[in-house]
Amino acid sequence: MKRPIVAGVDTSPGSLAAAHYAASLAVRRETSLTLIHVYESFFHGYGPLMVAASYATIDAQVRDAAKAALANMAAELRTAYPGLSIEAQLRDGFAAQVLISESQDALATVVGSRGLGGFAELMVGSVSAQVATHGHGPIIVVRPAPAPDGPVLVGYDGSDAAAAALDFAAHEAISRGVRLVVANVYWEKPWGFGPEPVEDPKITAERQAHDLVKDGLELLLEAHPELQGEALLLHSLNPEHSLVEESAKASLTVVGCRGRGGFAGLLLGSVSRTLIHHAAGPVAVIHPTEH
Repeated sequence: MKRPIVAGVDTSPGSLAAAHYAASLAVRRETSLTLIHVYESFFHGYGPLMVAASYATIDAQVRDAAKAALANMAAELRTAYPGLSIEAQLRDGFAAQVLISESQDALATVVGSRGLGGFAELMVGSVSAQVATHGHGPIIVVRPAPAPDGPVLVGYDGSDAAAAALDFAAHEAISRGVRLVVANVYWEKPWGFGPEPVEDPKITAERQAHDLVKDGLELLLEAHPELQGEALLLHSLNPEHSLVEESAKASLTVVGCRGRGGFAGLLLGSVSRTLIHHAAGPVAVIHPTEH
């Protein structure tokens, strides 16, 4: 049996958009959808004797309302995506913790950019950020897409995480029937630092970036001849800003959880972290798995 698409939902508008995104992904990947609404009780962790009866009654009413909202969402999705197998689960606990655990057995985990909690000016909620940082496999943070029919954009630097991102992005581009744009952001070594290069350092850096992307694309096209792929080389000292700009042209931006830069102990690199907060559309952060 195929692993399901898991969507973390609540009753926020962003959550509904994430649920529809997850349902569409499940249809394209020919698998099932699991909706998970984690009810974070005010009294989670307290024993029943420590909660006043009046408060317990209110808590139960709120929980019932969450259960009803989840059932309504599942019903709406079943109507919109006939034939899709949908399971709706109301879970108790802490949302990020539950979704991170569930992501271990999911084909992909989908969350909205910001749920009911947090402040309006925050671009990404704490649950989305935690799941994107600590989750397993592909974690998709759904943000409004300015180019819903645009290509799939993937950042590629040759790292293991980027290779997993490249594979996921290729499958997404094929299933959507759009182009795959493989981007590499490069910059030259400044003059005066270390031994003098034997040729223009920008040309060398650009050539290395070109060869890296070319090799990655060739392997993809061998495995997926139906794929329409193209290279995008960006000369920039700020890969985060460059990819955020390019995300405005894409229907989905895909990156590995951590590339060649940064420290080995970091779970999320600066590029992926910036994109989940500032990209113009949905972002998939890929954590390599053993599945």
